[in-house]
Amino acid sequence: MFNYKKNKNKTQQSISRESVDSSGASSNENLSSSKDVKDANGKILHRKIHFKVSYIGQVQEINTLNSKKRDAEAQLVDRIEEAQIEGKLPISTKDSDEVNIHISRHGIKVLDVNGQDVLQRHPLHTICQLVNYEDGFGRQNLALKIGQVGKTVYQCYVFQCHSEEQAKSICMCVKQIFDAIAKI
Repeated sequence: MFNYKKNKNKTQQSISRESVDSSGASSNENLSSSKDVKDANGKILHRKIHFKVSYIGQVQEINTLNSKKRDAEAQLVDRIEEAQIEGKLPISTKDSDEVNIHISRHGIKVLDVNGQDVLQRHPLHTICQLVNYEDGFGRQNLALKIGQVGKTVYQCYVFQCHSEEQAKSICMCVKQIFDAIAKI
């Protein structure tokens, strides 16, 4: 569900973001008791992590009914790039496009840059896929595919990250929350 694609050229821009602790609980013998696992899962599920990214836009009504030819990640990126070529989605962002993404056990919430107004809410159960990819200009983008179980039509929200590390951190945070919930 969560994919990381390596790029050849790392972004040189330095950013500040909240660091993510992914170490979890462990004992000296690399054996963890069920209490340690529950404590680690509890810590993950009670975290609220935020990142400052740029919002590119939304691709509506992605139909995956007849999509057996290529993997889902490649198809999603293709649809985003098609929307950009058609002018339905911008290729680059401006300073005014900055938003805050808050990740928690409840899902992903997108707020304005001041953190005052909620622009989008994506409950955890609606997140189908989160793909980190590098566009043709060396920028790190995130595609957040949203939908419902049993449906074949999805929405996709596209964000631009400041670096590859930030994009990977966002994907890792969401993955850790899904993993922690699966262990309950």
